[in-house]
Amino acid sequence: MKVRMAVLSVSMLGLAACASSGGMTSYSTATDKQYAETRLDNDTLYMARVEEAARRRGIDLQWVNPPRKIVAKE
Repeated sequence: MKVRMAVLSVSMLGLAACASSGGMTSYSTATDKQYAETRLDNDTLYMARVEEAARRRGIDLQWVNPPRKIVAKE
């Protein structure tokens, strides 16, 4: 019986902790700031340097997840 009560109380505490996280109390009103619009683009300069080093070493390189950088929208 004590084990059941311990498991029940721990699970209730866990659910109460999940239910009280987030919400509007943690909402910041500083989101009114205007930020420049950006987009992700391939970092072609870095990719070219890595590909050149790979070619010198005789390695065949294929990008699966190319490196990205943040650039301003035009």
